[in-house]
Amino acid sequence: MANNLSLLRLAVCGALLSTCLALAFAQDATRVKVAEGEYRVMEEGDVGVGPIETEVFHFRESWTLWRLPSGEYEVEGNRFFESPRDFPRDSRFIARLTHDLRLVQVKEFARLRFRDDSGPLTCKLPPRELRCASGAKDPAGEVHVQVAMDRPYALLWPLSAFSLAGLTRSAPKDVGRTAVVQLVQLEEITDALPVLAIRSDGLIRSLGTSDSAVEIQGKKYPANVYELTAAPIRKMTIWTSPAGLLLATERPGSMGGKMELVRFTKFADF
Repeated sequence: MANNLSLLRLAVCGALLSTCLALAFAQDATRVKVAEGEYRVMEEGDVGVGPIETEVFHFRESWTLWRLPSGEYEVEGNRFFESPRDFPRDSRFIARLTHDLRLVQVKEFARLRFRDDSGPLTCKLPPRELRCASGAKDPAGEVHVQVAMDRPYALLWPLSAFSLAGLTRSAPKDVGRTAVVQLVQLEEITDALPVLAIRSDGLIRSLGTSDSAVEIQGKKYPANVYELTAAPIRKMTIWTSPAGLLLATERPGSMGGKMELVRFTKFADF
């Protein structure tokens, strides 16, 4: 009898394992890994990135890009930065992108600086209203942010490479012609005001293309070049790949704050 029970247990365990493996394989088969990379902000001295008192220091972000059966994309990654200085933040995130790499949702597995009972943080970016929620075990303590938008927009602070790249899709095709866009900063202020959303109007224009504008790991990549002008950043140059992936951003004339794609591997066309 004991031997029969042992054999039964083994059979059940084997069946469960086979089922789990089959489900895992089916899940993996629903999406295709197309690329992976890492962004870093190259700094000099004590220079940070962003508005005074909310600067971002030592920013780096590693990520993997997956294509979904719908034709949309999913990004899984991990980002590290300090804001303010000596307040480290290290968290995993998942983002959803459209077929042309516009950010439509991001979930960061982190907590707000002034809310211990928070996380994951989720932002949705529909065309007319940015909506963010802090998450909380106690729903009464959840922080909600809603910002009405009337132009194409991007999240600026904290840094969002995929959001900035998506914004370039709103630039007119004609070189030099501008379009009105908007930027949103999310700042953590005090316990009484845990999140402050600041909306700014700006202009974006195409500066044309370059056959070898950006170098990554010794290889030069062609790029579309854009100029973004808005109050929080003054001016920012943005380089993207022909597919719309952010290659680099830089504020001309600044001593620091250049964000670069320092590592990149492509596994499939996108």
